[in-house]
Amino acid sequence: MKEIFKFFGNRIGYAHALNIRHFLLICGAIINKYYGLIEMRGATVELAREMRSKRDEVNVVQALVEQYGLKARRGRWIRLSNIDLPSFPRLTLDELSEFTFGCFQLRLAPSYIQDNLQDSGEAEYQLDHLREPGLIRIRVRSRFRNATRHQLWIAFVEPPEDEEDEEHTPIQGYYCTCQSGARTIGCCCHVAAVIWFLSYARFEDGVRYPSQRLLDKVQNVMTEINVIDV
Repeated sequence: MKEIFKFFGNRIGYAHALNIRHFLLICGAIINKYYGLIEMRGATVELAREMRSKRDEVNVVQALVEQYGLKARRGRWIRLSNIDLPSFPRLTLDELSEFTFGCFQLRLAPSYIQDNLQDSGEAEYQLDHLREPGLIRIRVRSRFRNATRHQLWIAFVEPPEDEEDEEHTPIQGYYCTCQSGARTIGCCCHVAAVIWFLSYARFEDGVRYPSQRLLDKVQNVMTEINVIDV
C-alpha cells in the first residue's frame, strides 16, 4: 500500500488522524478494483483455515504465567549455552516457517541473536529452569532499547522416540511480555529468534549472522572520543 499510495509512506499529519480508517478503506477498495491479486507465497486454503482457528484460541501459556505469577517469580538465571539447554526439540527451516506462518520473523532471527552474542559465541540470553517439565523462561534484551528486558516462556515436549509420529507437536505454546508477545497466530520476533536458535541454529555450523564490523568501528570511535574528552 505504501508503494502505491505515497501518502502512507511518509509521516502523516495529526489533522488526518480521524480519517485514517476511511483512507485505508478507500485505498483498499481501489487496489481490489484496479490491481491484481496479492498472493502470499505458500498460502493455501488449509493455512487460511488454521490461521482463522488460531485467531480465537486462548494463549494458554500467558494464562499460566498470570495465574501463577511467573513474571515476578525469582529464578536461578544462567547463561544460555548448549550445555545448559534442556532437551529442546529440533526443527527444520520448513517447520519453523510453518510455525511462524511465514519467513518474516525468521529473517530477523539472526540479527536478534547477534545482538545478544558475546565474543565467546554464547548467547547472552538468560535461562531459568522452571520446575514444570517442558516449560522454560528466558530473559532477553530489547533490540531497540538496551535498558528494556523482556521475559518469554516456551512450552514444549521432548522429541518422541518414533520419528514418524506425524501428530507430534513439539512447541506447545509461548508467551512474551513484549507488546505483541501474546499472539496465537505466529509469534513475536523474540520468541521466533529464541526458538530458531534453540531448535535449529545451534545445531548448524554454516549459520550466517550479520557482520559486526560497522558496529565495532563505531564503538572504537566512541572510545577514542571518550579518551580525548578525559
